[in-house]
Amino acid sequence: MKLGIIGKPQSGKTTVFNAASGKLEAVGDFTKVSHRSVIKVPDERVNILAEIIKPKKITFAEIEFLDAPGFTGKGKDSTDVDINPELRLMDALIVVLDAFSPDSNPKADLNDLIDEMILADQLLIENNIEKRERKIKLSGDKTGQMELEFLRKCQLHLEQEKLLIDLEMSQQEEKSVRGYMFLTQKPLLIVFNIDEAKIKNTEKLIDEYSDFVSTGKREVTALCGNVEMELISLDIDDRKMFMAELGIEKPAVDQVVQKSYSLIGLISYLTAAEPEVRAWTIKKGMTAQTAAGVIHSDIERGFIRAEVISYDDYLEYKTPAAIKAAGKMRLEGKDYIVKDGDVILFRFNV
Repeated sequence: MKLGIIGKPQSGKTTVFNAASGKLEAVGDFTKVSHRSVIKVPDERVNILAEIIKPKKITFAEIEFLDAPGFTGKGKDSTDVDINPELRLMDALIVVLDAFSPDSNPKADLNDLIDEMILADQLLIENNIEKRERKIKLSGDKTGQMELEFLRKCQLHLEQEKLLIDLEMSQQEEKSVRGYMFLTQKPLLIVFNIDEAKIKNTEKLIDEYSDFVSTGKREVTALCGNVEMELISLDIDDRKMFMAELGIEKPAVDQVVQKSYSLIGLISYLTAAEPEVRAWTIKKGMTAQTAAGVIHSDIERGFIRAEVISYDDYLEYKTPAAIKAAGKMRLEGKDYIVKDGDVILFRFNV
């Protein structure tokens, strides 16, 4: 999973990046500076299974964070939308809003950032409409006419100041525009970067934006970037004590990862054996055969069956022999829908 972090200058987006990634990049108004980090997804289930099995290797799922150069923050008045093209490659965008400054206005900042994303997509669409119209006129080839018409539909939607993720699309339309990787088609995780004094009142702030939340499209959370960045320098015991004193239930990385997984519709299944205990990230609703392909295409191609144990049953019975004796191991076919936390052994033949 790839997550792009965006925000206005001085919003604290690099501070949030540091808190989520464990990095210590310089913070300040470095609007043209970008940072990148790949982190292991915190998953207590992997650690606990490893304690039971004692594998030679432990492998967590991974997330890549891109702290992209700051937007102008001028919203509709932006004349030069110089947005990092790598943001179009992200699976979702984390929008960091200043909610810590005395004169902060997160709602206005959010509108400005969305306006800039809309403007960037409008420019991309306009350029492509011109190219396709010219090609059709010069060559007479009208095979791209349907795509052209849909681009115009997208253009009209954006002109109404609406995000493309809210535009209903047929499967064919979705496929035709997939390559454009529109910014306004990406799920958004809105992160309110709050002052330390507001940590115990985050629910009130989040509730104010409940109307903005939409399953699979937009999610909201709040954290104090400065405090979270301090936490990463502490050892585990001191960190837990500090978090308890401040009323922080989960560190920033856990919050961001959990919300992002839910937003994008991701889950993890586990493989557990003496060589390796590993978490595998898949889309919710994926079948066993397709999930096997995440490990290797040969396993998907030669799929025979999946031996499935629930994570809770693994914790209770500890060993494969005890699990089988209790009748807690299920044999599932290729159409079985994998559940979050399933411990799976795939049988295949190629």
